[in-house]
Amino acid sequence: MRKVGVALTALLVLTGCGQNAGEGGLKDAMAAVSGEGPAAAYFEYGEPAWWRDLGVKAGAEQARRWLPASVSGLGSLATAAAALPEATGMTPTAGTRAISIGVPPQQAFRFDGDVDADAVREKLAALGAKPREMGGHDGLSFSPGDEIDLSRALVPGVTNQLNQVVVTDSLVATASAPDPLTSVLGGDATLADKPAYAAMATCLGDVAAATIMTSPSKTVTLYGVGLRRPADLNDRPVNVICVLPAAPAAADVERALTTRLTPAGTYGKHAAQIAHDRVTSDDHTVLRAVLTLNDTTNAMFANQMLVRGDLQTLTTS
Repeated sequence: MRKVGVALTALLVLTGCGQNAGEGGLKDAMAAVSGEGPAAAYFEYGEPAWWRDLGVKAGAEQARRWLPASVSGLGSLATAAAALPEATGMTPTAGTRAISIGVPPQQAFRFDGDVDADAVREKLAALGAKPREMGGHDGLSFSPGDEIDLSRALVPGVTNQLNQVVVTDSLVATASAPDPLTSVLGGDATLADKPAYAAMATCLGDVAAATIMTSPSKTVTLYGVGLRRPADLNDRPVNVICVLPAAPAAADVERALTTRLTPAGTYGKHAAQIAHDRVTSDDHTVLRAVLTLNDTTNAMFANQMLVRGDLQTLTTS
């Protein structure tokens, strides 16, 4: 019986429990943005409401290690999140989900949830924003493009991320320029409609924080990292790493990933358990590593690996 229990536990860790892999949160978010714009280069997702319900908030000692996950999806606005409500009326951390797409200067942000649209419009207008139609949406604009106006410091950490804004009672979308703003509001062909990205969502599974981005190398097409939903604040974080290799380099990339990312190597001090497998979806085979982190490791460790370039180094043969 013990062997059966261990095997079942390993299977649940690999596949992710809860909703079907990639469905619901992450895949729905990918279906909300255009697949033809900057989201194809960089897509970041988070669920502020889910983390709030779990008890993750500033000042809660037990929740401290999960705080970085609670601002996933805010992108470069994460550092400004605390100051945004008073200055702009926007409260991204009070939303149900957060999405950021693209890289500077083509970046955009979207926060879904209950919004006091009139309050946001009033504050932005007082700061100098002017009415403007963008992609068929009535919005407000501080600048016609992605210019950075150093004389207009809305809040610390904000340069041109709020140049263009569309606000309704259910969402706030902001961007550096009109085109990425239109992209973050959706399109006929969404990111979820692209088979390679749908395969990444399937690989990541039921996550409450995730990032998918293109690779600068010719051997890897996409990287994805995510944080599985913990059952409670005392759970050990489970990180997921997904790598979609270019077909000609698949064997070399898999060999590099599975031999370098192991508990016996450098990464063992961060994750005592590391399991590798493959996920196939729509003729795409994605390499997956599932890391059960140690007690002191940052809950967003896989995301740190991606940002620092460690993951890219690991998969280079």
